[in-house]
Amino acid sequence: MFQTLIMASMHDSPLTNGAKAAFIEIMKSTLFWPVTALVTAVLIWGIVPSMIRSLALATGPSDSVFIRMWANAICSLPLLFFSGWRIERSDWLRMVFLGCACNFGYYLGSIYGFANLSAGAGGMLYATNPLMIVGLAVALGQEKLSLPVILGMAISFAGTVYLFSGGLGGGGGNPVFGGLVMLGACFSWALYATFVKPMVRKYGPLRVTLYTTMLPAIPATLFLNAGTASIFTHLSVRSLWELGLMAAVGTIFSVNLWNYAAIHLKPSSTGASLYLIPPGVALFGYVVLQETTGPQTLIGGFIIMIGVAVAEFGKSFTALKARTT
Repeated sequence: MFQTLIMASMHDSPLTNGAKAAFIEIMKSTLFWPVTALVTAVLIWGIVPSMIRSLALATGPSDSVFIRMWANAICSLPLLFFSGWRIERSDWLRMVFLGCACNFGYYLGSIYGFANLSAGAGGMLYATNPLMIVGLAVALGQEKLSLPVILGMAISFAGTVYLFSGGLGGGGGNPVFGGLVMLGACFSWALYATFVKPMVRKYGPLRVTLYTTMLPAIPATLFLNAGTASIFTHLSVRSLWELGLMAAVGTIFSVNLWNYAAIHLKPSSTGASLYLIPPGVALFGYVVLQETTGPQTLIGGFIIMIGVAVAEFGKSFTALKARTT
């Protein structure tokens, strides 16, 4: 409907007929909306880590896990009346795996990661995510292993080692632990991105997003303790705003966009978009938390992103060369 409204409004716009025609053709492209959804999602995810760290520092990571997962679940539940409830019995095992293992693993790792790392340092480790997605796609036979992918993985691994050698400090916690759990979060998201496609094709992006957003509340109950209720009732107005924004926009809206894009684009294409996140995380970490990102952190993140670029653009160049020879 949104696409139809925009195209209809073009008839009254001051653009030339040629410009109108070009714009309408772009809007009709089968890739326009998936790419738009994908870019919007990753731009949102460039902002959210600063909120994750802020809430984790305000409540402690354990309470943050419980509070955030249940806030997500409460916000998601009413929307099931619009998306539909039905999931076939044969699909519940995969849905539980996506929600309680993959999605919860991402949330758990990112919350504990950002509790121990500055927003910029954690954001640079996010740059490893695209190659994890490509690696899983290769392992499952969804994509072919090529020299650019191997070289890109090697370069990104070198950048990760460089980060762990001293570029993860400045967050006030345990940087090695924070870095390791952040890598675990990235791997969990790579699993989610790889295995969610069949479910999204069958049930639509919104229903899958809602279920995989609600299900993490089950394992999050293990993090409930005697002080959680008191911590929640004493949250500042800022923390409550962050919690609401992360649930509504940073989780439900953005993951729905990602799932929509995932069924229309290749895993490597969706994965490559994640390289937009690290610069955004570093920027908003400075704006929101007044945290600066050190030179070694920036260099390590830059090396990782070079590896991603080598894997993605090198692979595309190889495929183009093969078609033209």
